[in-house]
Amino acid sequence: MAIDDHHPRVKSLLAKQRALANLTLEMSRQVELQVQPVFDTALSQAGQALQASMACLHLADEQHGLTRLVANWNLPPAMARAWGSLSLREDSAPARCQKSGQSLELGPEQAPPGLGGLATAPVKGMDLTVGTVSVFYTGPLPPDPDRPAFLESVGHLLGLAIEQSGLVSELMDNLDQLTRLKSNLETRNQELDQANRQLAELSITDGLTGVYNHRHLHERLTREMARSRRLGHPICLVMADLDHFKNVNDRLGHPVGDEALRLAAGWLKDGVREVDLVGRYGGEEFMLVLVDCHLHAGRQVADKLRQTIAQRSRRQPFDALGGFTVSMGVAQLAPGMSEQELIAAADQALYRAKAKGRNRVETA
Repeated sequence: MAIDDHHPRVKSLLAKQRALANLTLEMSRQVELQVQPVFDTALSQAGQALQASMACLHLADEQHGLTRLVANWNLPPAMARAWGSLSLREDSAPARCQKSGQSLELGPEQAPPGLGGLATAPVKGMDLTVGTVSVFYTGPLPPDPDRPAFLESVGHLLGLAIEQSGLVSELMDNLDQLTRLKSNLETRNQELDQANRQLAELSITDGLTGVYNHRHLHERLTREMARSRRLGHPICLVMADLDHFKNVNDRLGHPVGDEALRLAAGWLKDGVREVDLVGRYGGEEFMLVLVDCHLHAGRQVADKLRQTIAQRSRRQPFDALGGFTVSMGVAQLAPGMSEQELIAAADQALYRAKAKGRNRVETA
């Protein structure tokens, strides 16, 4: 009886036979056996012969209780990461096959999410199971009675390649080193991201007080004014100036004056909402932008801040001066008002507060 080589199973067996022949040929080409080309050939040949979507090879790292991905065919990057290091204590197919030394197949009900099925066979070298070779299917696992034996043959050839290369332990050491290097690289990247965030923060903050600097204040004020006009929400601008600050510097010294600025900036920032803006406008002068805030509420916020500074500054070394105070001017953005006009209105209110005896709040 003639064999019909167009019969599906015969065609499948011939494809498997060709795959094993190609893998054997690749091994024979390697005079000093380089295992990575053999790995790659084995996975591509196995995957194509079994009409699989993907294939992968894991080698055991018993010392760390893991089985590690060392080669793959068609595995997407996210999946390669997910299958990169599998604990031998868990229930993944490679881990189960590694521990039992037996082939296994999983249908759609048992396969991991995203897969319709998979098949795994042991890779044996030096009479030990040193790893596993697996094929994945995105669709349902197709019936194939010859698949386990074929995949075991691929595993046997891979085991011979690993055994002849003498690189089992060296490969594990290299994988450990790569894992450490990857971990170090991730740490360095995190440190770099943090440094970049710090640089970005430094570019918009005042070096002495830690609040926003003059340039960033203007940028944010421009954006908040545009938002106010777009949404029809009120916005208040507060100009604040420490009273008799020259006297603080002259009597207590410039380092103490710097500390007064730092403290005042902190108290101002702590006394407003997170959506509000606080920045150093220049010298001993600060600017506050109070969003969604009418003039009456803005005056109340400013007066509360004024009282806070007057009370909290009665501490060493400022107690020698009776503490220090702040004068404030508050203005609300009016229709058609420019940024310069808003700042000028708050400044004029500040000047009136100074002229009326300081340590007070005036509105435009």
